[in-house]
Amino acid sequence: MKHNVSEHQVAGGASGLVIHVPGSDVVSMQVRFNSGFQFADLSKYEVPHVMEHVLATVTQKHRKPNEFIIDAQRNGAYVNATTSVDSNGYVYESADFELNRILDLLEEQLAEPLFESISLKSEIGNVREELTRNTTQHATVCSVALSEQTFPHLWLNYDKRIEQLPDILVEDVQNHNRRTHTAANGRFVLAGNFPDGGLAVAKRINRIFERLPVGERFVRSREMGRNLPGPVVTQRDIQQFYYRVAMYFGELTEAERRALVLLRLVLVGGMGSRILGEARQRGLAYHVAGAGHSEPGNSSFGFMGYVTPDNAQALFELMAREFAAVRDEGVTAAELEEAKDLLVGSIKRSTQTPGDLLGWYFDPYDESGEIRDFNESMELLREVRGEAVMAVASKAVGSKRHGMSLLGDLNNKEALEFEKALSPMWLS
Repeated sequence: MKHNVSEHQVAGGASGLVIHVPGSDVVSMQVRFNSGFQFADLSKYEVPHVMEHVLATVTQKHRKPNEFIIDAQRNGAYVNATTSVDSNGYVYESADFELNRILDLLEEQLAEPLFESISLKSEIGNVREELTRNTTQHATVCSVALSEQTFPHLWLNYDKRIEQLPDILVEDVQNHNRRTHTAANGRFVLAGNFPDGGLAVAKRINRIFERLPVGERFVRSREMGRNLPGPVVTQRDIQQFYYRVAMYFGELTEAERRALVLLRLVLVGGMGSRILGEARQRGLAYHVAGAGHSEPGNSSFGFMGYVTPDNAQALFELMAREFAAVRDEGVTAAELEEAKDLLVGSIKRSTQTPGDLLGWYFDPYDESGEIRDFNESMELLREVRGEAVMAVASKAVGSKRHGMSLLGDLNNKEALEFEKALSPMWLS
């Protein structure tokens, strides 16, 4: 999709991107702050999440329960908010004629929050319902169980979070908001039809950040995942095993990040890939996902999915064999080109709306201030060589840090056998 990107600096040290999408009659917008779980007290882990809920439902002008979000959703606008280990995000998408009204609401949400016991009680109840639902999502529980052990300062399981909710007070939420929702800690991206390069809308955004304390930009954790002595087992009386396995290693260059993405696609990027393709041919698994992640200081690579007990051993042996083969022997020219075609085609197909483009640009910009050139990025992906894919697979093993999580009806002895089947991945 044709577009141009402009960066804008506004009040208090906030900065953002405006993506001009010619002819678009939709505007997508998101504001983020480095204010996620890692910036709260571990004993009151859900404070950032509860704060996000409160900000999304009431303000000083919209004081009744849900009055703010009801008003925001008028005329078909989409409104949402998110909380992660790193950040809180406030998300809007609307028709272009709604932009001024939406910006007024964003200003109200960020500059005029309302923290009262009645709204806090309601949103703690809603967060409890949300977290309780999450305890039934087996894949997520399996992944969080691993993260809690490998990143103990960043993650907490759902049951512990639920137990802590009654201890969260109005002043906890208010203090977290005051400390983290500052201008210098904020980043924004808008995507829509902005032929002036975003000059006018940046001035309007500037008015919002002028009303926030200046503050400072919080630095996200660069903690590397710990090596675990054995698999993490979560008991569930179900007919499948859910698994999550990861190797943890350090920071990657941009070139290495591109190679990591192609490594994932060579192994599990479709029916022609090494692991997923053979697993489907042999009837071992319906789905196998690759999990490659990279951020400053910490990267990881591994696999996640579900499998029946009778097929688990064979599937894990397949994963280990093919990962080790890429690490030690490399990839063929043909499969590397197929992975590149798959990746470039998928990116182009999935960036056809202003919201898609916002998502493609925001993460690297929010993480490190990088403004990726879309066309150049596609060209650089085409230039990745097989040796780079092989090298990043070796780098994943080099730190000698890995962990495995299993959820299902199994015991520790069985889990150890499954981990042993995977061991060729990290034992060269």
